[in-house]
Amino acid sequence: MNPPEHAHAATLASLHDLDRAIASHAQWLARLNRQLICGGQSTDDDLTEDAHLRCGLGAWLHGAGKASLGGEPSYAAIEVAHESMHGIARHLLESQAAGQPIAPADYDALVAVASRVRQLLRRMEQELMERLGAVDKLTGVWNRQAVHLRLAEEIERVQRTRQPCVVCYVDLDNFAQINETHGQRAGDLVLKAVAAFFAAHLRGYDTIYRLGGEEFLLCLPTTDLDQAGALLNRLREELAATPFQADDQTIRLTASFGVVTLDPIFFIDETLDRVERAQLIAKSEGGNRVCLWHDELSVFDPEQD
Repeated sequence: MNPPEHAHAATLASLHDLDRAIASHAQWLARLNRQLICGGQSTDDDLTEDAHLRCGLGAWLHGAGKASLGGEPSYAAIEVAHESMHGIARHLLESQAAGQPIAPADYDALVAVASRVRQLLRRMEQELMERLGAVDKLTGVWNRQAVHLRLAEEIERVQRTRQPCVVCYVDLDNFAQINETHGQRAGDLVLKAVAAFFAAHLRGYDTIYRLGGEEFLLCLPTTDLDQAGALLNRLREELAATPFQADDQTIRLTASFGVVTLDPIFFIDETLDRVERAQLIAKSEGGNRVCLWHDELSVFDPEQD
């Protein structure tokens, strides 16, 4: 393996480890919030002075992560924020165990520092993806090159957690007319705005890819097909109702959505073929629709909403 190939493989391995650490952090945070809301017995690991070393993210930060990514500019900031988060969490859990009410300001501090940890981790993740050439330069979302990498990780997560996941193929309707009528610069500005629209209306752990042109792929973990249908139909409605600004022009557009379950029995290319076919069915029905690939296809028709 030559030096560039070795560097690529090392970055890829670090990215896989980082993704697992982010997932572990999300699970810990969800468990902590459940504890604070519902009560119950705290784990000893959350109440010790070195709690920040005992969680999955902490073990990675002070072990394999430090060995591979410790020299990254944001690494020290992640360590500081992570330790601070555990300190606040320990204080809240001790207050709860003593029968004292949790002060809103203390809980807000936990939320703020947990958000900071998540932002720093995602920023590092994006930097690694950029080194792999996996970020779309126009919109800032993942590109086609990232799809197989990230979907392979989601399939592994589905198998490990037994939680459902869906993918959605989105094609902007009649987009060529925007370029023809308003010019390519306006079309590029609309694509950037649509990517930002998706990011603003989806959850923080959903992922967005630009497959090319006016085509996007959305990945929605912990979501089954029926839940995704309702969520994406609302997204379709909001997209159609949103005016997008391109310089001094106001542009409205709609999109066709195809949705399938991310099923480990299918190869990723098979999943992508199926979800594109579902989108093409939505398009053939007139566009501005969501097509779910059940055993039997179902299409959300805007005229029947």
